[in-house]
Amino acid sequence: MDEGTVDLSPYVGALTQTDALHLLRRATFHPTWEQSIALTGKTAVEALGILMALDPEIPLPSWANDPPALTQETGPPLWSELQNWWVGHCALDISFRERMVSMWHNVFTSDYRTVYASQWMVGQSQLLRNNVYDYRRISTDMVGNPAMLRYLNGFQSVKGNPNENFGREWFELFSLGIGNYTEHDIVEASRAFTGWSISGHAGVYNRQLADLGEKTILGKTGNWEWNDVIDITLAEDACSRFIAGRLIRTFVEFYPSVEAIDQVATLIRDNDYNLQPVLITLLSSVYFYTNELRGALIKDPMQLVIGIAAATAQENIDARWVRQAMSSLTMEPFYPPTVEGWKGHHAWITSSTFPNRQRFGESFLDGRVAGSSTRLTDRNGQPLEIDLVSVLKTMPNFDDAELVVENLALLLLPVPTTQEQRAVLLDIMMAGAPAYTWDIETETANNRLKLLVQAIVRMPEYQLT
Repeated sequence: MDEGTVDLSPYVGALTQTDALHLLRRATFHPTWEQSIALTGKTAVEALGILMALDPEIPLPSWANDPPALTQETGPPLWSELQNWWVGHCALDISFRERMVSMWHNVFTSDYRTVYASQWMVGQSQLLRNNVYDYRRISTDMVGNPAMLRYLNGFQSVKGNPNENFGREWFELFSLGIGNYTEHDIVEASRAFTGWSISGHAGVYNRQLADLGEKTILGKTGNWEWNDVIDITLAEDACSRFIAGRLIRTFVEFYPSVEAIDQVATLIRDNDYNLQPVLITLLSSVYFYTNELRGALIKDPMQLVIGIAAATAQENIDARWVRQAMSSLTMEPFYPPTVEGWKGHHAWITSSTFPNRQRFGESFLDGRVAGSSTRLTDRNGQPLEIDLVSVLKTMPNFDDAELVVENLALLLLPVPTTQEQRAVLLDIMMAGAPAYTWDIETETANNRLKLLVQAIVRMPEYQLT
């Protein structure tokens, strides 16, 4: 958008179904017809409140509290089980909280290979999950989080020999962004972050191993310890702008104006980094529902994979296939490419990933793994049957071929289709037969619908959200 100030006043009136689907695409992994109908007619604030209240419990893996396995000799790493645990939950349940967790995992990054102990990765995920709206608490607790201490070598950082990994990433990637701190700030903050070790599933702070001397951090001088660095950093306007940018790029648009960031940053400061009221304002605003920003973001692989499963009533898909599909589309769960995380947006679409994303959608609708004849299965090991007739029967006018095309395009695409596009899609579904011959009760109906939906998921617009 990048056109100066934005309108953060409430989006007035009742949500249309198109509005409701826009909210579902951005705020959850589950843009379904049924859920969009449930939100239609609500106000923007009411609809968001409903989504925030849909907060299913995520049970911990059976091994979560086992002693951490740090080498092959001490136990199996359980990496695939870790991945299946989270993505399986996200695929099964509608949850705004998990949408937030996915964002935070891409801010406070760690990867399972470096950390090794899946138990610690679960603990870190729980830290984010329990505090998704509280950036101050996340930041404070992350300093002594075992997964983070291991990932950035904080457990080896002691007085006289500070490790600067966490201090550097704290300023660059977790709080301020490049240009808002100096190398001296990194050195001094790293001294303050000394003294941590890991015991079992907890980080332990030992002041005898910490550097308690005088330090100057972001222009403030004192005998600062680790928690002081958090407070000093969050007092900087650059920190609230950094978080504002993250929220806007995740939920609204990838190229916000400086003014838009400043407006949201003001809300963040006014609420002392309690992000729930900030998100309520942002995601129920005129700005969020602006027509030109619908379809302005590119789906990440998690949105792509879980989204099509949800839209076709296949939430019970085996988590293994979700994890494998995400990994093949360059977003392996809990394994970001660098400490910067996934860059997102245009980085998701390349000359190789775009056709792979198309093939994934086409193959999913055939009930098979992309690039193979292997059948997709549900959580009970049974073949996944993509029953599009049943999906269509949850929609009105399923006996009218033209309205079938309109409704499925409305569900699956974030931008309106043209008359020419709908005509092409109708011809694909009918295979040249007259539209009046459409009959949902025929044996060929499901296959015709499959051809239609496969054509939709091949469209460039399907990659947008």
